Amino acid sequence: MSRKPHTVVVADDHPIVISGMRLLLSGSRFFELVGEARNGAETILRCEQFRPDALLLDLRLPDLPAATICTRVKERHPETAIVILTAHPEEMAVRGCLKAGASACLFKDVNEQNLLSALMQVVHGRAVIDPRIAGAMLPRRDGNGTSGGGLSGREHEVMLLIARGLTTQEIADQIGLSPNTVKSHSRSLFTKLGAHNRVQALAVAQERGLI
Repeated sequence: MSRKPHTVVVADDHPIVISGMRLLLSGSRFFELVGEARNGAETILRCEQFRPDALLLDLRLPDLPAATICTRVKERHPETAIVILTAHPEEMAVRGCLKAGASACLFKDVNEQNLLSALMQVVHGRAVIDPRIAGAMLPRRDGNGTSGGGLSGREHEVMLLIARGLTTQEIADQIGLSPNTVKSHSRSLFTKLGAHNRVQALAVAQERGLI
């Protein structure tokens, strides 16, 4: 029996972006566009009406900060995964959104395949950060090979790959470690960040300037 498509609300004040998302999602059997919004207040209303599986949210809407929108949506509908879309890597705004519960942040020039992939990952509880955004926030390591937040070089590397949405197996394949070793590094960095899962770890890492 086929599963119902994941429902999506799109919020952007540019009609051409809304049209593009409508076209993209209409061609996917995994997602269904159920609501559109042009400002923050309308976004909150659409999420109240449709309780979507995912919200595609422009970082800059005219009436409300994106972090405020994230907070209000997650308070009422914690199951809604929020994907921030931005044209510029605005560090403080992005961190605020992640702290408020957003699961992903992508540049608006993301290609269709990567956007759909990111949507699929966030509705299954993963976090995704465009590596260009993560790289722009990357702090220098000290002489001991640790990042400014006390993570080891390897833990920090794992953190950046988590931010890209890679699975444990994919991280292991990329850096040449066993999955169990990757899990060990993940547990260690979660402990150091005071986080219980990937989304929390990502939000704390962003807040502390580690990614």
